[in-house]
Amino acid sequence: MNKILILFLSVILLSLFSIFLLNSLNNHDVVYKQNEKAINNNKKHRKKAKLTFGLTLSDVQSNYINQLNKKNELKLKNENKKKNNKNNKKDKNIKNNNKKLENYNNNNNNININNKNKKNNKKVDNNLMDLKNEISMFGFKCENGGIGFHDRCICPYGFQDEFCETPSKNISTCFDPSFKIEYLYKLDKVDPQSCKSKIGSICCWSKFRSDNKISNSLLNYKDLLLKTKNNQNDQSNNNNHNNNKNKNNNNSQDSIIRSILQSYGPWDDNDKLLLKYLVTNNFHNRNYILKYYNPASPIFKLNNNNTPSYDQKELLALSLLPSKTRPKLAFVLLIHDIDMAAIKLLFSQIYKVKHYYVIHVDGNFKDRVKINELKEYVKSLKNQSFKNDIFIPNGYPNNIEILQERFENSWGSISLVYSELASYTKLIDMVLHRSKVTGIDEKWSHVINLSINDFPIKPIYKLEQFFSQKSNIQKNFINEDSILKESERYNKSWVECGNRQMVSVNFGGVEIESDENNYYLCGFDNGGVEKTIDRNNYKEGSQWHFITFKFAHYLISDFRSISRLFSMKFSYIPDESFFQIAKSESKHFLKDQDWDIDNYRFIPWYNSDKALMVGMDEINNNFNNTSRYFFTRKVYTSDVKKAIIEKYLKE
Repeated sequence: MNKILILFLSVILLSLFSIFLLNSLNNHDVVYKQNEKAINNNKKHRKKAKLTFGLTLSDVQSNYINQLNKKNELKLKNENKKKNNKNNKKDKNIKNNNKKLENYNNNNNNININNKNKKNNKKVDNNLMDLKNEISMFGFKCENGGIGFHDRCICPYGFQDEFCETPSKNISTCFDPSFKIEYLYKLDKVDPQSCKSKIGSICCWSKFRSDNKISNSLLNYKDLLLKTKNNQNDQSNNNNHNNNKNKNNNNSQDSIIRSILQSYGPWDDNDKLLLKYLVTNNFHNRNYILKYYNPASPIFKLNNNNTPSYDQKELLALSLLPSKTRPKLAFVLLIHDIDMAAIKLLFSQIYKVKHYYVIHVDGNFKDRVKINELKEYVKSLKNQSFKNDIFIPNGYPNNIEILQERFENSWGSISLVYSELASYTKLIDMVLHRSKVTGIDEKWSHVINLSINDFPIKPIYKLEQFFSQKSNIQKNFINEDSILKESERYNKSWVECGNRQMVSVNFGGVEIESDENNYYLCGFDNGGVEKTIDRNNYKEGSQWHFITFKFAHYLISDFRSISRLFSMKFSYIPDESFFQIAKSESKHFLKDQDWDIDNYRFIPWYNSDKALMVGMDEINNNFNNTSRYFFTRKVYTSDVKKAIIEKYLKE
């Protein structure tokens, strides 16, 4: 049975294989016939193509290959061309660099040659700053006490080179004079080489003032303008522009500023810094003008660019304020060291949001940690006070500022006056800013200067009440002593030498022979300023005072005051005489101002054996049983200050 089944399956498989084989043979015939047909068609096309173009299939293939070859050759040629261009460019760059290097070397050679032939052209780039941001009196590095003015240096008498480095032969004796160092009080001896200003520069500028008779008569800035050289051209130039009054005014200011710079050198860094606070550019014609200029001290107003601007109306009388309104005050704190405990105690008694405060720290103080601590305290004091006062509007500006650009102070030098006047400029800027925010007149009535050792002995509101009295609204309180101080303060040149010590340089009696007469090398006035001052109209006094907004503004805005200030650069202890002299020279045109020679400050003159120090005895006897004082000086300890607070300032 199994054999039969196997046989049956074998037959079936054989049949299927036969069928498959027959189908394969049939398909092969079909493909063969199709291929044969295609070959015949190709032969026809080849024959037709040959008849039409004269080419065979192999010719077409050959042409195609040739075209490819040509394309490859062209591609290769383009690539080679690009490589050649790159190489040529590199060669060209190398040539250009070589040419630049050659030009650079030539320029260096020319510079070296010029430096050898012309000393004054050395390192010009190092002598000039970016004058787009700095006006030239700060941008030029002029030697020997010179100062920049527009595109050149104003140099000492007789210097003609670009940066005031070499004196002319005919005034070489002026630059190297004989002199004597003298001392008004018993002080340590100093080396003249350590002096802040060169003695020769002082002598040459003194000679210039004497030759031009600037210091032989009472100072008048109009006369100063006419007496200094090269101003006739300025006047004629101004006359050619009479159609533009503002331009003439700017030209005139520019000329007066130049005359001052020509007359009162040499100029040191402190001098230049004060000029930076007082002087600016007119950006239309680059002339110099005073930032707060107005000789009549009128009321200020805000202009479009938020810089101080003034009209010719008189200052608004504070007497027009309601009788119950106490005025805003301004305080200038002048400190040489940062004692945070003392500063905090003082501000705890004088600080109010409505008042203004400026702090100047002696530029010789370099402790950055303490300076930053003071800045943080000022910031926190302002923030906390503003936060607690619900009446302060949004955007209300700071009422307390630290002067960022500081003067290096020395006792007995003009730098102490500079620090205070620079603070006035900041106080006026603060008023302008606040007035813009609030939309009302925010002037302070009086400015009070303080040291870190001053302390109030009456509450601050009583000082406000005092200044709001009709008799005190326009009154300045500037102390004057009963007798004149030493004439040596004015008839010699005083200069800072050694360890911030003021000494006098005496040129007197040093003469040279000439065919006509004996002529002093440094001029007839020995470098002093005494002949320009009428000592019958004032007496020296304390540098601590209360002065009005109008008089403070006059001091920084009027050429009379500024000329007087710089004329006193080489006097001795000018902070005890400048404000008194400025008062005497302004009375005839500040007619609405009143004057008091009392500054309402207590000093225990009877206590000289204790360095005039205020102690518990003064507190117990009510400051010599006098109730008129608002402040006491010479308080050096926190214990005494706290005792004053407990007895006099708590109510």
